Amino acid sequence: MRVLLVNISLDAKLGGGTAERTRHLAIHLAKAGSVCEVIAMTGNSWQKEFEEFGVKSYITGRIGQRFPIPVLNPWRAWRAVRNAEVLHIMGYWNLLSVAMGLLALIARRPFILCPAGEFASVGTPEPIKKVFHLLLGRWLIKMASGFIAITDLEQGEIAQVAGVPAASIPVIGNAVGEPSSGQPASNVLLPEQPFILFMGRLAPVKGPDFLIQAYLDTPAAQRYPLVMAGPDFGMQRALQAQVDASGLNGRVHFIGFLDEAQRTQVYRQAMMLVIPSRSEAMSLVALEAGVVGLPVLLTDTCGFDQVEHVGGGMVVPASAAGIALGMERMLADPAELMAKGGRLKAFILKHYTWSATVLVMLGHFKRLLRTGSMAE
Repeated sequence: MRVLLVNISLDAKLGGGTAERTRHLAIHLAKAGSVCEVIAMTGNSWQKEFEEFGVKSYITGRIGQRFPIPVLNPWRAWRAVRNAEVLHIMGYWNLLSVAMGLLALIARRPFILCPAGEFASVGTPEPIKKVFHLLLGRWLIKMASGFIAITDLEQGEIAQVAGVPAASIPVIGNAVGEPSSGQPASNVLLPEQPFILFMGRLAPVKGPDFLIQAYLDTPAAQRYPLVMAGPDFGMQRALQAQVDASGLNGRVHFIGFLDEAQRTQVYRQAMMLVIPSRSEAMSLVALEAGVVGLPVLLTDTCGFDQVEHVGGGMVVPASAAGIALGMERMLADPAELMAKGGRLKAFILKHYTWSATVLVMLGHFKRLLRTGSMAE
């Protein structure tokens, strides 16, 4: 099958979970025998990896930052659309998705829209997003040949926004591959004693402020260092000032962006991962951590409550108080943390591998081409 993947970014540092998801989909679709191409506005951190598997990539460039305009080469984009049998468009609040949806319509190619959690703000958008939704977004939703949800919760959101039956929207979650034990990584400066880990952008949606406040309010957590790993999206200075004012500046370590190999190294050395996000489609870092046996504490807005159901960690309310209570309970029995991590690893390897995920996705695409619907 010939598949064209569209995402706003292929930047490993700034693109977040949707960039990682697009990367893995492209590579594993190619491994499954599909001809795959990727279009994005920025990045291309994985160009060499894409070339190794025969995945083409086209980075359009952009104008502006707040609501960037893609600088499309119309002939290059048209050729990519015409060569595809189906388009998979990830993300809603951007003009690249609209442009590629329009080209797909002109070329009579079906396109699947995966909002990746972005429909959650349709009811309360910022002014610029409200204009986008009214003028362009509603058209994009109406013209889509189908939708993919990443979680059961998102399936309901899409059904409500798009006005389609939930049963017609397949849920295809995030996934992970088991890291190689010999994966090289440059050394990361970490505390020598066991530590609590945050992994993600220092941005409001990821909730690092919840975690910092919870840590400062929880003496049981302060027995262990807190490592904050991830690029700064404008919050680090305020967070650092809060830590300094508490007198615990020697216990909290901001270590910045980590590449994939470095993340794996840090996961293997941590005692537990905390994901304090205000909103997630489905947390990729929970999968990355769990597949190496690290237990996870995450909020109930992360779309991965199975962590608690299988005994691999805890799910708590998305607040500083909720996270503080979760840390206190998980740290009450440090010896049990390893067992929790083992249970989570076994669950993820059984249900959330990329090789299995892309086969499910291809099955839905083939059904769409054959019947006009992805519903089973």
